[in-house]
Amino acid sequence: MLDYGTQADILKGNLLGYKGAIFENLMADFLCKSGQKLYYFQKDSGLELDFLVRFKGECVVLEVKAKSGKTKSLKTALKNKNVYHLYNAIKLGKYNVGREEEILTIPLYMGFLIKDKLTEVIVPDIDFSLLN
Repeated sequence: MLDYGTQADILKGNLLGYKGAIFENLMADFLCKSGQKLYYFQKDSGLELDFLVRFKGECVVLEVKAKSGKTKSLKTALKNKNVYHLYNAIKLGKYNVGREEEILTIPLYMGFLIKDKLTEVIVPDIDFSLLN
């Protein structure tokens, strides 16, 4: 879906504006290899959610960032629980393990753990009660 020559640019290290697409594709690869189906959500209003997955019995948003960044769509979806029925999210990118209210942040390299393995390897003092 990217321009002709993109592959060569990436292989040369010229990531330019492709970082977001590269990181999202890496997460898609993690999900596919763990046997999960890929679901994406977009509205005409501009709201878009990178991935929707089943995690610990509920629908959870996965937001992938090339670096730390704003997540306006994610926050909108979580604020409007009666519309989107989303209660938790996992944000992956250039982050340490942590929590911002109902958003769990983890480094992108831990994305392969999303399929119900995450709570087994994260530091035990992180509160995962919202994901149960």
